[in-house]
Amino acid sequence: MTSLSSFKSSAVSHDIQAGKLSHSVLLLSPDTFALDEFAKNMIMALMCEQDDKPCGVCEACRKVQHNNNVDVLYYPKENKVLNSAEIENLIDEVYSAPYESDRKVFVIKNANQIDQTQQNKLLKTLEEPPSKTYFILIATEDSNILQTIKSRCRIVRVPQLTESEILSVLKDNNVPDNIATLAFSYCDGSCSQALKYATNEHFAEIVALTENILSNFRKSWQMLDFASKLYSYNENFEEVLDVFLNICARAVAILCGSGKVDKIATEVAQSFSVDALVALNRGCLNLIEQRKRNCNFNSIVDEFLFMILEVRHKYPV
Repeated sequence: MTSLSSFKSSAVSHDIQAGKLSHSVLLLSPDTFALDEFAKNMIMALMCEQDDKPCGVCEACRKVQHNNNVDVLYYPKENKVLNSAEIENLIDEVYSAPYESDRKVFVIKNANQIDQTQQNKLLKTLEEPPSKTYFILIATEDSNILQTIKSRCRIVRVPQLTESEILSVLKDNNVPDNIATLAFSYCDGSCSQALKYATNEHFAEIVALTENILSNFRKSWQMLDFASKLYSYNENFEEVLDVFLNICARAVAILCGSGKVDKIATEVAQSFSVDALVALNRGCLNLIEQRKRNCNFNSIVDEFLFMILEVRHKYPV
């Protein structure tokens, strides 16, 4: 399993091995793949029948790997976010005895999206669960999680997967080597983002077009050509902006003397000032908000291209 060795070196693994793990743990990472992998390794370690936990091969570990351990319960079961009815079901399950082992594990996904009224219903259960009952809350960020919830949990910031681990995951998903390398270069260390890019059949085209815009779009007469190309990426415009922002961030890092040198970022760093790149970042974030509000797509594309020309003019190198 990906990142099993790195999990075994973690403080959480050591606490499980010593029988000292807190009964409530909040796992945090913007990378949903890394979150799920860490949580699965953690659950295996809690349920493992061997001394060196998790062994990955005993019956309990195999059941966790295949999501069929009856003493490991995942919530929400049907909806994206835990609701009142499922919280009541969860609390009932907490006070029922385990079926196959001497412990139960409750995994609550998207914890940061739970309504705060519903979070309050969990407080007492998280604070005083039955013996050998564990809660694993999983969230991409913690700003919406009540402080009273966080104070009852051990907070673990899940480390990113390594480059070799991410490339291994992509290989396991039958991604060609060239696409895997390209996806990794734009994923900012997020395996879930790398998978999203690598499994998008248009991603290589999106990267090529975005790099072309940053390198060559300088005159208003080019607007029509670039706009017509971008109009065809309505369903993938989020990826266009992601790639655009990624390149701009790498160029800023180079201008600030801290970035890893690569061809397109170096070229952009030579063509735009830091002020220009900051303005582009701000403008793209505004366009992302417009997409969320379902604004007219063609107008967003036009605004995107006008923004690039304006920034070049306003902040010359």
